[in-house]
Amino acid sequence: MEENKENYNVEEEGFYIIGGDSNGHRRIVPWWLWGIIGIILLTIIVFFTVKFSINQNTGTENNSVGTTEPVSPDNGTVWYNNIEASLPSCIAISDTIVDSVNIKILTPYNVRPELHLGQIDTTDTEILFAAWAADIRRDNGKIVGAFVIDGEPLSWGLSKRGYCAIFDDEITFGVADNSPLFEQATELGGCFFRQYPSVDNGQMVPNNPENSSFRRALCALNGKVCIVVSTDRILMNDFSNILVKLGAKNAIFLVGSTEDGWYRKDDGTIVRLGKEYTKNNPNINYLVFRAQ
Repeated sequence: MEENKENYNVEEEGFYIIGGDSNGHRRIVPWWLWGIIGIILLTIIVFFTVKFSINQNTGTENNSVGTTEPVSPDNGTVWYNNIEASLPSCIAISDTIVDSVNIKILTPYNVRPELHLGQIDTTDTEILFAAWAADIRRDNGKIVGAFVIDGEPLSWGLSKRGYCAIFDDEITFGVADNSPLFEQATELGGCFFRQYPSVDNGQMVPNNPENSSFRRALCALNGKVCIVVSTDRILMNDFSNILVKLGAKNAIFLVGSTEDGWYRKDDGTIVRLGKEYTKNNPNINYLVFRAQ
């Protein structure tokens, strides 16, 4: 029994190890060596714990691709926002004449594009531009063609090949029989509507209507989104040719003639492009550019 007690004896200088060398002397390990061994073991444990945690997190992220990460709509599409740090939120106006037709070019800067459903409050000074977006049927007052606002589809159908989509304060438009942007708008809370096509990749797109009227188009011009308006009556196809001569890459028509539309000048006054809409139709809709 005494021998066992001796084996566990502890002195200030260190710890006795059971057994000994070949001469029967006890080997003593200093307390500071035990401390170093403990630090090394602790470091190894922490290293493998952190590594395991990182691997677990990486595996979780890889497994969640397509479910929790945001999805960018149609990555091949060109999106416009007209950000210009040297300017306030505004509508820049320029006038020109092409083929003896008076043309007004409205370029919105530092704005948020939106679709608006219902009548517009003209006293809302943040709205810098508003014009009819999708057509309204005369027989039943419903929206013509596919239409999505803030992710909610209100109308379906391909009556017109031109399209416009809005996501996260950016806008795009073009010509296509089928566009994935309609479905993406419903999934991601975006906006989408259909209109007559005007210019597709720099080429005029012919349309059937033969009446002369005041025209409006949403255009990609000099790398910016803008609205081009004819202040003279003109055929649709002639107006599209003018847009090509101006250098438009893509363009779709907006509702023109004398229908409601306006922009706000720097002093806050409103300049009307058509008559104010006063009917009580809940399907009236506008393309709006709002100050940021």
